[in-house]
Amino acid sequence: MKDRSAPDPHADADANDQALRLQLRALKPPAAEIDALGDQVLMQWHELRGSMGATTTAGPSGPAMLLGGHPGRRWRWVGLTTGLLLGAVIATVLWLQRPDPALDELMQADVLSQMAIGEL
Repeated sequence: MKDRSAPDPHADADANDQALRLQLRALKPPAAEIDALGDQVLMQWHELRGSMGATTTAGPSGPAMLLGGHPGRRWRWVGLTTGLLLGAVIATVLWLQRPDPALDELMQADVLSQMAIGEL
């Protein structure tokens, strides 16, 4: 028999792993480019915010104004809105379950007795 040593599978895997690591490092942009991009984004954001400065610094707006601005007012506003919505739901359910006047009239004892003897 011939003494051939089997090829080491780990040696091939290590070479492939090293090649893959080199390719991944080549894809990653250098830190200086990332910092430059971040600085550019911040500069554009400050420019945009500067053009809108008069509207944003005047006071609370949007949802903060709708909810009252102050935390106590917000909770009062949320409580009032929840109570009104709950009241509307209860009123709707009660209105939908109201009795039918025609059915109530047919369920009277004298009408039922006349229906039983065949007069109605």
